[in-house]
Amino acid sequence: MSDVANKINYLKKLYREIVLGFSAFDYAGKPIFIKHFSELDNGDLESERSNCFNIAKERGLQDREEKMALLIKEGYWSREKEDEISRIKKEVSDYEMLLKNLVIKRQVISTKDKIRNLNRKLEEIYQEKAEVFGLCLEDFVEKKMNELTIFNSFYKNKTLNERLFSEEEFDRLPEIEISKLVGILNNFYINFSHPEIKKICACHFFISIFGLCEDDAFNFFGKRICDLSILQINLFSQGRYFKSLMQSRNEQAMPPSDVMDDPDKMIEWYDQMSHGPKAESDGVSYFGASKSELQEMAGGQAIDVSDFAKKKGNSMTTKDFIEMHGI
Repeated sequence: MSDVANKINYLKKLYREIVLGFSAFDYAGKPIFIKHFSELDNGDLESERSNCFNIAKERGLQDREEKMALLIKEGYWSREKEDEISRIKKEVSDYEMLLKNLVIKRQVISTKDKIRNLNRKLEEIYQEKAEVFGLCLEDFVEKKMNELTIFNSFYKNKTLNERLFSEEEFDRLPEIEISKLVGILNNFYINFSHPEIKKICACHFFISIFGLCEDDAFNFFGKRICDLSILQINLFSQGRYFKSLMQSRNEQAMPPSDVMDDPDKMIEWYDQMSHGPKAESDGVSYFGASKSELQEMAGGQAIDVSDFAKKKGNSMTTKDFIEMHGI
């Protein structure tokens, strides 16, 4: 089986799990099931945040602002470090905005590399900051919220009506078992990251199915909007967006069959359609763009100057140039 076929089979598996609302993993030699949260589930979790906050206050934990002021005063941290964090975050934001408007592949790759390097530097500073700051009030609250997320995520069966652990069992779990569950949950989040959702929506099988639902979530999932999981909402929203991009192109600008058959190539095509100028951008040239990129930007109607000149006997008048640019 080819790499593309394996990729599509994997994406079909993810699609099935999104529709069903749960994912299966192995734990301690037996299957366990992760519930795909809805916004209502997230709301229930968030309602516990204030309780965690009050517990942290009772334990005398300082929030980050209080602790920062103390550490800066005592010389363990500096305002310059905070300014550097703000500067790098601003640079990352600026490059991400720039990336949305780039169509030339070399420029896209270069900008992504810059973003990656800046994020790496930012992570190093955050690591240094965490070592200096220790446990803050916000860290305690997030730790408790993560534990609640783990507790509410895992179930013994596909019907999701029996949690994997009782509250007492979960409280007695050793740290190593908690780490195993965190690892499983992290893999789950990676499997259903936004890039993977986009790949599912770029698959031919999904495009065909989605085209039958008339942009109606109930027709697609058989559920009310409020009952949809967050992953189902993300999938449906991305599907609608890709469909609108497809409908905005003329027949000549439709992706070729080899692109339609490969979700990664389809993602590139969709990105070009959303970031690049449309076919109406007549008489425009882009320095550094390859011939294929120019064809994409022109909706397959880009004119090769050399070919046009040959048709004119290699002698072009001002009138010929005006004709070539469609003026």
